[in-house]
Order: sequence, then structure tokens, then C-alpha cells
Amino acid sequence: MKSVQKKNQGFTLIEVLVVLMIIAVIVAFTIPAMGPALKGSKLRQAADELEALLAGSHQLSITENTPVEIRFFKYEDPESPGSTKMFRSYQSAQVITNPQDHKQNTYDLGEVKMLPAAFVIAEKTYSSLVESEFLRRDEMEIPRSKSAEYVAFEFRPDGSTNLATVDEKHWTLTIMRETDLGSTLDESTEFITLVLNPFNGRLRRLQP
Repeated sequence: MKSVQKKNQGFTLIEVLVVLMIIAVIVAFTIPAMGPALKGSKLRQAADELEALLAGSHQLSITENTPVEIRFFKYEDPESPGSTKMFRSYQSAQVITNPQDHKQNTYDLGEVKMLPAAFVIAEKTYSSLVESEFLRRDEMEIPRSKSAEYVAFEFRPDGSTNLATVDEKHWTLTIMRETDLGSTLDESTEFITLVLNPFNGRLRRLQP
């Protein structure tokens, strides 16, 4: 009795095309759905990093018994010359007081940290911290700008801030996409606001 052997057959061209079409349909539906999640992830990352620096600087000031200054820098996007100046980065600076002359302070500067691309600290009513004339300082050179404007406040060794001397119960910092600044905020607008208590230096987060 003769044995019948079936030849191994590969996929036909039609079968391959059908599989490729199915993959294309899945990708077409998946990528748009992932967009908001990816945007939200970058926004949370930006807020997490800023909040970590603020909380760490607050603790450092208490532990080392020395003020720590927090700076927010405003400048054009270096990748887009002529763009609007926005608050795009920040830095902590531990104040080193001269025991012989308390007016001659030096600073132990931390790294200038950038917000993720496309995100900025919003101005006007969204962020009272960067809008205050009381906190404005001179321009200075940083890695991304030769003449960045900046504002600054201090955490104090007793846990408070120098903001406690101003008639404002809470101070805010709001992070959002730069492209959302010119539009009216609605339910689809993504932003995170950090609220700073000037009397005890504590932070809380607000997110829609």
C-alpha cells in the first residue's frame, strides 16, 4: 500500500494580503486612541518632575537650615527663533550665606531642568507664582538661553516661604501645552496645577 505524502504548502498571496489588511485596520484604530494617553503621560511626567524638585528643595532647606531659591526661566523656544517667550525651565539654588555679611550670598546651583517639549508653565491667572512682580529678577544666562528672564522665590529653614509676606493665601503653577494657551479652556484641555501653601511650603495637585 502506497503512503500518500502531502506537500507542505506556504501561505498564498491572498492570505498574506488579508493578514496585512487586518493589521493595518488594527493599527489605524489603535494609534489615534493612544494619542490622548501619550499626551497625558508627558503632562504627568512634567508635573511629577517639577513637584519632586519643589518638595526636595523644601526638605533640603529644613535639613540644611539654609534658604533654597527656586527659579523659573522665560525665553524663546531655541528650536523656533522668534517664538513667544514662555516659562520653559526651572532650577533650585541653595543659598550660601556669608557669616561676615548676610547681604553677600552665594548660590550652590542645581541643574536647569527643562519641561518636556511642547509644555510650558502658563502665565496670567493660571500661575500666580510667575506673574508676581514681587518675584521678578534680572535676566541671566542658562544653557538654553543667553538672556532668560526669571522669577524666583525661597523656601526658608522653618518650612515656610518668602511668599508668606505677600497677601496671597496660595500660589499656583499650571503646566499645559503651549498650543492650548491661546484657546478657551474646556473639558478636553489637559493641564495640571500645583498649589503651594506659602506658610508651610506644602504642595497639592489639581487636575481636571
